[in-house]
Order: sequence, then structure tokens, then C-alpha cells
Amino acid sequence: MSNDHIRPSSIEGIKQLAKRLKKSDGIKHAVALDKASKAAGFENYKHALRKLGDGLAAPRPSAELYISVLWRDRTTKVTGCEILKMPLGRPLDALVKPAQYKASRGLGTMRREGPDHLADTYTASSQEAAREAACEAARTVQFIEAAQLVPSKAKRSFPRGQVQHRMPGSDHDAAWFDPAAKTFIRTNEPYAQSITREQKEWADRHGWVVATSPWKGMYRPDGGTSLSLLADMSKGYLLEPIISRLAEAPAPIVASAWDGESRPIVPAFVSPGQAAEIEAKAREVKTAGERRGSNSSVPYSMFLSGAQRRPKTRMPIEGHKLAGRLLKSILIGTKARAGVHRRVDAIRCELDNWVQCEYKRDELSDDVFFDLYYHELPEGDALAVVPTSWDRHIVNLDEVKATLVRYYPDCPPLRQLLKKADLAIASLRTWNVAPMPT
Repeated sequence: MSNDHIRPSSIEGIKQLAKRLKKSDGIKHAVALDKASKAAGFENYKHALRKLGDGLAAPRPSAELYISVLWRDRTTKVTGCEILKMPLGRPLDALVKPAQYKASRGLGTMRREGPDHLADTYTASSQEAAREAACEAARTVQFIEAAQLVPSKAKRSFPRGQVQHRMPGSDHDAAWFDPAAKTFIRTNEPYAQSITREQKEWADRHGWVVATSPWKGMYRPDGGTSLSLLADMSKGYLLEPIISRLAEAPAPIVASAWDGESRPIVPAFVSPGQAAEIEAKAREVKTAGERRGSNSSVPYSMFLSGAQRRPKTRMPIEGHKLAGRLLKSILIGTKARAGVHRRVDAIRCELDNWVQCEYKRDELSDDVFFDLYYHELPEGDALAVVPTSWDRHIVNLDEVKATLVRYYPDCPPLRQLLKKADLAIASLRTWNVAPMPT
């Protein structure tokens, strides 16, 4: 693709274009800088520096985004939390909606914790892996902001809306939607650095265009991948504006240049925007008079749950061990029954939050904590196999209910868990599919 269409509007954009011109035209770097400056409407590079330095530069970032990823090294048992802070031109919610996260590889496991905070729902296996996950999410947000596109899973992003027309040689490819043009485009991030003849023939055959981006991409920009953009020319869609914006975008954020924060998992990280949102919700609850049962419950806020309430007393660790074992057993063989699996998993997650609030780290070691509600049951455990009938799960759910009622006072948070358990039991009783032993 020609460089003639690119018109930078910042010094960073001029430098990016100069690099491309130096490579494509075989000219010296100083000559390339002057040529890129002329493309931007200036006499030369010194003129561009003078004018953009006088206040015509791109506006400073108006928002910030924190990306946090928890990690736990299974060998050393060391844990931590990696936090990456990045500038944004617009707030996160104005760029991409939470419902669109899962359509993107870089944001697929992320959860919105606040207007300025994305948290990974998965625990990385090492500090390095946590940093890589945070940086990939950051690069995805960088692309969304610069390209002004949002993630998509639509099959309509392929030629004729059919997957079999996927471009040959596609690797780490993805679909995107342009909200302004109301059309789909695709990206490809192979390790190859140029568009192949086969890909050009594919584009000609389908009436599409394939262009290499000056911005290195989201997948592994520091590991040899490049970024290509694909669009349907027959619909009059032009890639030039996107290419131009990507040329001016900041370099992709990579883990090798990590400048984030490393901190312990506890206390949980809360971003400024998240804290303000929690406080606002608490005020709404107080104003609406929704603090029913406040004498037997207390407010709390966790890393992945926001502002909630829990019973005022704490359940013994042995009670948590029993409830966790029973809940893990009920999840075995029920994944195909959403009415059971999702509710039981929700009970497990809530109790995991409660036990973190009930016990300090010197009272509950990491080894015991991680085994309470997560990790699979030991192979020798009688409940670690698929039951012969769903009656066993029903009995175990009843025992979970009895355990919770035994140790917790009556309050709205407890009643909500008991209701989930009752609904799961009702779903088990109407499930006509027999358990399938593995």
C-alpha cells in the first residue's frame, strides 16, 4: 500500500511515517523525516517541530486505565498482582462495552471492575505470564482507540459471510466492527512480515483489499508478528483513515518494557474510578433504604465483586472445608445443566469471597485458602466421581444449606445463597438426563 495517503498530525506520527519511507524509498533518516513532515503540511522536520511544539500537538490523554492480573506460581507458591497503568484519550466505556470483551482475544478474560479498571478473571501461572496478559489487553485497547473499531465475532466479517472464504495464511486473525461506517473488517497477525502473492490473489478474487499496518499489532509485536487489515472494497470501505491513525498511535505496550506495579494480592487493588463507583453505589443503597437486615450483615468489597453484603459472623474453617468439598462434587457432571452448574458455581464464588473477609492471612494460609473452594477434589475422595444418580447432588446441596444455616445468622445475603441452592435442587429434580460416568 502506498504511503501517499498518510497525513500525520503529530511528531510521533511523522516519525512513524519516516520509518516507513526510509525502508520503502531507501533514503536517509533525515531525508525521510523531512519528507514525512511535508506530507503533514510542513516545510521540513524542523518546521514541524517548531509548529507542533507551539501547541498544535495532539491533545494530552484525558483518561487513565488500570489493568490488573493476579498470579500464583504453583512451584514456589508465591503470589502477586501485576498492575499496568496506561493513558487513554477517552474513557474505557466510551471505547468498548463489557459485552464486547469476549469477542477479543486480548480482552476475553477481562472483567470491568470500574470505569478505569480491567481485571483478569484468570490467575496467571507466573509473574511474567501476568505481565504478558496485562500488556496484551493494553495493546488491544490501544488498537480499539486508534482504529476506532470494536471487537466482533460475526461471520459477516468474512467474504460473503462464510468462514470457508477466510484468507489463506490467516494467523491470529480477528473480526472488528466499525460503528461509524456500520461495516465489518478483519485483522491478521502472522509471523510473516509481508503480504503473500496467494493473499493478494485472494483479495482480488473477492474484491477485498489487504494492507499492512505501520503499527505492529496486538498479538506478539515484540516477537515477530505483523498486523494486516482486510476490508471489502465493493462496499466502498477505505482502510486509509485507519492506517493513518495507526501510524500516529503510540508504540504497542510490551512486557519487555514493563513499567507497571507489582504488589501483593491482599489487600485487593481498587482503582480511583472503581472506588468512586463503589462509594456512589453505597450512597444509592443508603438513600433507597435497602439496608434491610443490617444488624446481621455487613458491607464488603472484593476484587471481582464490587460493593456487596455478607453475614456479620464468620463460619469456622472446617465449615468452609465441608461446604467447599460438597460444592465441588456437585459441579462434577453438571456442566451441561446451566440451571445447576451456574448457580452452584455462584454459591462457591460468594463463599470464597466471604471467607477472605472472615479470616486474615495469618489465620488462613494460602495453601488452605486455595483448596477450600477451588482445585479439584483428590482422586481418592469418594465424591470425586460422577454420581450414579442426581440424588447424591441433591443430598449434598441440602447439606450445604444446613451448614450455612448452622453457622450464619439469618440475613439477606444468606437467603440469596439458599435460594440459589433451592433453584439448583429444583433443576436437578427435573433433569431427565442420566449422569454420564467418565
